[in-house]
Amino acid sequence: METNEALRLARSRLWSDRAAAGRHLGAVVGREPVEAAVRGLLLDRMDTAVIDATAEALLQRRDATALRLFAAAWHVAEPEQADHLSGCLSGPLFELSCAEPQDRMRFRAVLHGLLDDPDPDTRGGAQDLFDRVARALPD
Repeated sequence: METNEALRLARSRLWSDRAAAGRHLGAVVGREPVEAAVRGLLLDRMDTAVIDATAEALLQRRDATALRLFAAAWHVAEPEQADHLSGCLSGPLFELSCAEPQDRMRFRAVLHGLLDDPDPDTRGGAQDLFDRVARALPD
């Protein structure tokens, strides 16, 4: 799928289109039109499958660009959205619990870097996530 097509699908009425867009766009975040669409998909009010697909794509990347968007959504999510974001985080946390210590340290370092982000939602979400990761991965 091309990124322009995914941006178009992100505005579709069909949940399956929006979920496909979230999977594609979550993997290619890094420029504003894509990031704006991903922010909307992470907080989709019509179908939580869209939230799941988008969050999973972002969390697979484990980089600052992706985690910045995830953290901001985490901070402002309504309860049902937050439940789905939390569920999506469980898989990567389990994977990190089985990974090498340096992989966990890298993930923590990315979250720690977001604690100084200029966006207050990103900072707040990053702090919540950092604390959660510290409890889940105490080494």
